[in-house]
Amino acid sequence: MDKKNWLEKRKMTLEELKSYYRELRRVAYENNEPIKGTELRKKLHGLVHQIVNIEKILEGFSVEVLSDESTKGERPRVYAVTHVARFDIEAAIQAAKENAYFVWGDPGELYRSPEMIFLNMIGMIFVDTDDKMDRHISLETMVKVLKQGSNVIIFPEGAWNITENEVVMKLFTGVIEGAIRGEADIVPMAIERDQNNRYYVKVGKNIDTSTMSLDNKREEADNLRDTLATLKWEIWEHMEEKEGLGERGELSANASEEFLNSIMKDSDNGYTVEEIERTRFIDRHVTSPDEVFAHLVDIKRNENNAFLFENMTRQERQRQGRVLIKRRQNDIL
Repeated sequence: MDKKNWLEKRKMTLEELKSYYRELRRVAYENNEPIKGTELRKKLHGLVHQIVNIEKILEGFSVEVLSDESTKGERPRVYAVTHVARFDIEAAIQAAKENAYFVWGDPGELYRSPEMIFLNMIGMIFVDTDDKMDRHISLETMVKVLKQGSNVIIFPEGAWNITENEVVMKLFTGVIEGAIRGEADIVPMAIERDQNNRYYVKVGKNIDTSTMSLDNKREEADNLRDTLATLKWEIWEHMEEKEGLGERGELSANASEEFLNSIMKDSDNGYTVEEIERTRFIDRHVTSPDEVFAHLVDIKRNENNAFLFENMTRQERQRQGRVLIKRRQNDIL
């Protein structure tokens, strides 16, 4: 296929640009093209690290690695990282302390961003998550990168964790399959962020995948999730000792909105709450609170059903109120 120059790509619509890059990835995959520039990217890691230090000053965030139990051996490493907010990518770069290709889902507007120069220095595995073929190609590319001796950083939750009750969201199994087939260790890395844009990181021990089976990848992904949750809980304990997290009863009535806004305020490149919900792992065997109480929106309150509403928590009433308001707005429109 004909490769486009910078000016030609600037004239493309976003959908044309996404299609163009998908086609580039497809051609590279079908021609079995090797991953180029891996050794150069390893040499540039020190420069990448310094660029992140400059970004920390400009953007006003900090990174503190609380502990690192990982080891550097002969096998490549897949860093499995919790996804919490805008700058957890930079936090992962600093915590890994070595070059690693990023698996990045749905880049969208990022294709037009000057950040692409910096990201190409690191090495990227882009994927349009709603395209089955592109998902397959990204996994095969991840395996190829690992077999060529490079490392990979992946956020197996698939999206920022904006939930109120999940320490770590359920993981996609690609992290397990890629590591097994790429003959790599998995290094769990938990990241958490406070309201002041301080990022805390704990890196766990290497997980040997040599005895794992692809037949058990769902179970192994759940085990990895447990490991990440433990590391994250340890970060919370550190945060409690350092700055105090407060009691549940001290939360304001708008705590949910404040929590969400504090995360989303740094969002860029068109990353929205709707995009998060679309790309995170959805376990079809688990029913969410919103689904459980959705029917209450259409129930007219009377003396026979009032008990249903009385037993709802304040947060549930607020959530259902937002759903009702949104539905009425849509009806008006």
